[in-house]
Amino acid sequence: MTTVDFFTAQFGGVLMILVSLIGLFFNVSAFYQYLSQEKTNFYIMCISKTISNSLHLLVYLAYNGPSALLYTQIGPEWLNRYLNQAIAYGLYCQGPLTQALITINRFLIVYFQPIIVPWYSKWITIGSLAFCWIIAFYFSTLIGFPESCLIKFSHQKLTWIHEECPYIIHFILQSDFLFLVLPLGLFSNFMNIFIAINLFLLSKSQSLSNETSRQRRKTTIRLFIQNCFEDWIYVLDTVNSLFIRDSVNDGFVIFLVTLGSNLITQVADGFVMFMSNYHQSRKQRVSSATRVRYLNPLKPLN
Repeated sequence: MTTVDFFTAQFGGVLMILVSLIGLFFNVSAFYQYLSQEKTNFYIMCISKTISNSLHLLVYLAYNGPSALLYTQIGPEWLNRYLNQAIAYGLYCQGPLTQALITINRFLIVYFQPIIVPWYSKWITIGSLAFCWIIAFYFSTLIGFPESCLIKFSHQKLTWIHEECPYIIHFILQSDFLFLVLPLGLFSNFMNIFIAINLFLLSKSQSLSNETSRQRRKTTIRLFIQNCFEDWIYVLDTVNSLFIRDSVNDGFVIFLVTLGSNLITQVADGFVMFMSNYHQSRKQRVSSATRVRYLNPLKPLN
């Protein structure tokens, strides 16, 4: 594996810090947008996703970026290993897992169109998310395996290093989680096809005579589009894992298609969630301000 020079490593470090800051802006903003919304199952799952994305990005901002910029390992090696094991596998798998739950949620909403959501549905959602976080925690720590099975970030090579691990878990990790990420991506996109077909059929068969029905239909379509974009973000990163990562030799290009792709995935995910809800949040703020002005005409809007 090619070693990069000092200035290339510094440039990579600056990129990681700047891009992670942008990603944190989108994800933290989306987090607060979702907090201001009604706590539906969909929004609860999105809140969980913004948290995992933000933790992911913090590792690049506080550790990998500065490590490359200073061209040295920061802190003990175990810290390096656990942080990078988390962003390469643990926290990373949280995205596709949560995305699969979101797709199932959209499928149930579109096909069954419940007027009243059962009270226990939120507990099912919270339980499912807790299970996803347990999986993420395990693959971040690999409890029961030696520390050498955890990957580490090399500031000299600007990528991750896998050391020999005489267990099957090493084979699974070396396969870039294709046993988990690829099936989840295929499942989500397969479900999206059925959701799209049903939305099309409903648009032809139903007349939306009142404003509430029209707004509900717009929201359903908006959230479905958001879900599709988020699915394809992970699909593209998986394609990168399959066909691109092993075919490049240049040190900086290796950085772009490994850590760069891993980082951009979280930024793009946050951007999609932020943009999907920006207009909706703005409309709610304007509506709230207008209502306050109506109830108290003497109070200024700002």
